[in-house]
Amino acid sequence: MAVFQTPKKSPVERARAAHPGGGHVASAPGTWVLIGENVDHFGGVTLVGTASLRVAAAASPRDDDTIAIAASSPHNRVTSETTLTQLHDDDITDPLARRWTGLVQTLIQRQVLSRDTAGLNITVESDVPLGAGLGAMYAADAAIALALAGGHDDIDTAPFRTRLAEVCSHAVATYSSLAVVRARHSVALRGGGDGVSVIDYADGSLTQAPHPARHGVRIFSLVAELGTPYSKENQAIAEHRAFIDAACANFGVESLRQLPDAVSRVVQWVEARRSVGDETAPDPDTARRWVHFCESETLRSLAAAKALRSRRANDLFTLLNSPSEPHNLATPEAVVALARERGAVAARPAATGTSNAVIAFVPVQEADTFTAAMDKDFEVVEVTPGEVARLEA
Repeated sequence: MAVFQTPKKSPVERARAAHPGGGHVASAPGTWVLIGENVDHFGGVTLVGTASLRVAAAASPRDDDTIAIAASSPHNRVTSETTLTQLHDDDITDPLARRWTGLVQTLIQRQVLSRDTAGLNITVESDVPLGAGLGAMYAADAAIALALAGGHDDIDTAPFRTRLAEVCSHAVATYSSLAVVRARHSVALRGGGDGVSVIDYADGSLTQAPHPARHGVRIFSLVAELGTPYSKENQAIAEHRAFIDAACANFGVESLRQLPDAVSRVVQWVEARRSVGDETAPDPDTARRWVHFCESETLRSLAAAKALRSRRANDLFTLLNSPSEPHNLATPEAVVALARERGAVAARPAATGTSNAVIAFVPVQEADTFTAAMDKDFEVVEVTPGEVARLEA
């Protein structure tokens, strides 16, 4: 175990050197979740920051129908050759190739790329380690999409970046087996700077709040092992989201946050389904727990944003340390407890259900002692503010 060290040569330089030639190069930041990672389907609020660690992507056309992908990260290297025809035939078994070929297909469908697009060379170089809860895959999605859209006149406008983030999230939801946290794409493409982005899914707004580092803390990701994405809770998250979507459709609302007295009304709806023999309906207690969790987590996110904006550090760290309402997703609570025991003023799961890492907030004067104690048992990655995704000159 060790404290993660960033490679000396930037990912942009490495991507240019490794790419077969020509095309656009873009880079995007890693992202970290402060709170609210599981409430987007509910219409809740998610707080996400950018990390200084980045992913770069280079993309250029080919003369054939092949989509050639070469991706390198601190612990992985992947190469593959696929086609859009293979994607249509559901004949791509490599999950990374399927994810990014699906992204190309979605960019074509959404008319960001020409329908004449066939072959592409895509090269990805990452400084964001997989498994650290820092959105390595999302940063790669954003960098690839930005590189492929590099010739677009509106590349740096907010509406186009919003559209590009939606394309990325839709592609991942459609073609990847991993659960998608839409806020990561949004913040990688639209956030950045010294603050934390506050995304309210009730209206789609993205605003900024001051960074927690202003309260005299350094931020670290802690995880037992780097190099692989966390996928153990994919099915549970899929069931949760499908239930929320079905409830929204039943009540004719865009999000359950718009539904008055949502908990009791959803439970009554589930009980009615079960009473007529609908075996797909969840247990009423499970339905109550899911909706109650989303409601309470949204309130915690709103309170965290308010604490950041009003500079109330104690309120913020108390919120981050407070237990969430019961849910059915596994969390690394032992690591959270150990981080607090060894000096963190606050610690919480990096992204419940989609990461096994922990984000710890440590007073500046105690940070070196903290990392020396933690790196004996864990991989430690420091998280400092990053910059929004950009095309590289």
